[in-house]
Amino acid sequence: MRIGIAVVFMVSERNTKLLDLHLHHMKKNTENPSTIYACVNGLLPHLHARLERDPCVKICPCQAYGGGSALWPSGAADAVAPDAQSLASKSKYEHSWYLEQLIQAAVEDGVSHVAIFHVDSFPIRHGWDTQLIEKLSDRCLLAGITRDPQRDHKPLTAGILFPREFYLRYQPRLLLSQEEKDSEAYRRYTRACPHVTDSGFGYGFKLFTEGLSWYPLVKSNPPDIHALFASIYDDLLFHLHAAVFMERTQTVGHTRQLSQRRGLVGAGARVARALLPEWARQRLRRHAEAYCVKDDRQTWEQERSWFLEDPDGYLKYLRTGARA
Repeated sequence: MRIGIAVVFMVSERNTKLLDLHLHHMKKNTENPSTIYACVNGLLPHLHARLERDPCVKICPCQAYGGGSALWPSGAADAVAPDAQSLASKSKYEHSWYLEQLIQAAVEDGVSHVAIFHVDSFPIRHGWDTQLIEKLSDRCLLAGITRDPQRDHKPLTAGILFPREFYLRYQPRLLLSQEEKDSEAYRRYTRACPHVTDSGFGYGFKLFTEGLSWYPLVKSNPPDIHALFASIYDDLLFHLHAAVFMERTQTVGHTRQLSQRRGLVGAGARVARALLPEWARQRLRRHAEAYCVKDDRQTWEQERSWFLEDPDGYLKYLRTGARA
């Protein structure tokens, strides 16, 4: 048994310690023989060299992101183009573009199982891989993080594991083409499994259409802790949300938190819609969103600093609610 771990290393200078923590926990907690299949396109030279020296890492030459490849389902490159101006959308497609190549490389190397992680996610318990493999069966062919079983019920690429045979037999893709999203099968999937259409929902769709199941890893943070941008799942995997996205922009792609804060001014917004002219409604909306984003950014930076300065204490807090 050998695990191929696919990771796209989108890491800025100030997140060097995040890369170190990721590698440390991956090696410390993975029980079976494993190789990290790494995409380093655009990585800083000294970080690239660090990964090259690591015997547990295999750097894969990846075709640069730009759309139009056999790696994408038919029509998927066309589906990307209209959204390419949006940074959030570009990050989603770019990250998936590289992951597809890493998964393919791991499968071609003959690994028994493929795992997918983000650079800001990693296992926190030894033997996580064995425990997840034990959850799989002839019909349950994947274990993965789900952010919200009710509203975002899909495998998230911050933590996924599946057997090689699943990939070879069913040829899943992380994203779907517009043609697939327009299909009746996808409408049935959406009704059965509400989800956000970011990377991983294509795997959920494939499992659904083939009549297969998967094991969802749900958030296990104690309910009384106040971390907004970090989660523990099944007391096995950690994810610091939005780390890569935050390095590329001054906003936070944390839609659930943003919508909760917008709700605080919901009554005022309803009054505005009724009484204000359109230009005034737009200005009010911009101010409200700017406030939410600024507040979220500050909170995210505070949590990131705590995590990087005292990772053991922060992880203990997420798992138990106890402060060191």
